[in-house]
Amino acid sequence: MVAGIAIAAVAGWGAYSYSALSSTQLKHQLNGQTAALQDYQSQFLSQRRRAEEGAREITRLHEQLASARSALERLTARHKEAEAGLATAQEQLASLQKLHAPPALASAPALRGITPKPTKQDVLAAQEALTQLGFGNLEADGVMGPTTKQAIEEYQRVVGLTVTGELHGLTLQSLMRSAKVVAAQNDRSE
Repeated sequence: MVAGIAIAAVAGWGAYSYSALSSTQLKHQLNGQTAALQDYQSQFLSQRRRAEEGAREITRLHEQLASARSALERLTARHKEAEAGLATAQEQLASLQKLHAPPALASAPALRGITPKPTKQDVLAAQEALTQLGFGNLEADGVMGPTTKQAIEEYQRVVGLTVTGELHGLTLQSLMRSAKVVAAQNDRSE
């Protein structure tokens, strides 16, 4: 029986020493695993922060892209408006250039030294055209007074004719053509 107790005591002390060694080893293993988990957690948190920063950057870039697209749409619309305005201005310029192109025979009387005087109907038509074109509010009476002369000078200056203040053939032709163009444009817009 003593032998059985002795064997049990030896076995108990053996088991205790084995468990003491095992718990030390377990403690070292747990400490190692804890350190590895803490390192992993640190790496994970670092990667998570970078991912969140990346997501914020992507959101900011999406906002900038949307803003840029909106600006592009506004600029495209303005560009189309400007092109339409330019086309209209080019059409008006072309029609005015056609109107003010000197006719082939316009200089014939001048070559012979003859300067025809405008008739009362010519002056009346010129006064009406000048008023319609916005070169004054002239009384259409067919009389070539100082107000009419001043309006003719201003018209000649604007359209690029020689400024004389006289109602010669080229000025009268140009006035009549301009008045017709304005009347046609007014009819189209109405």
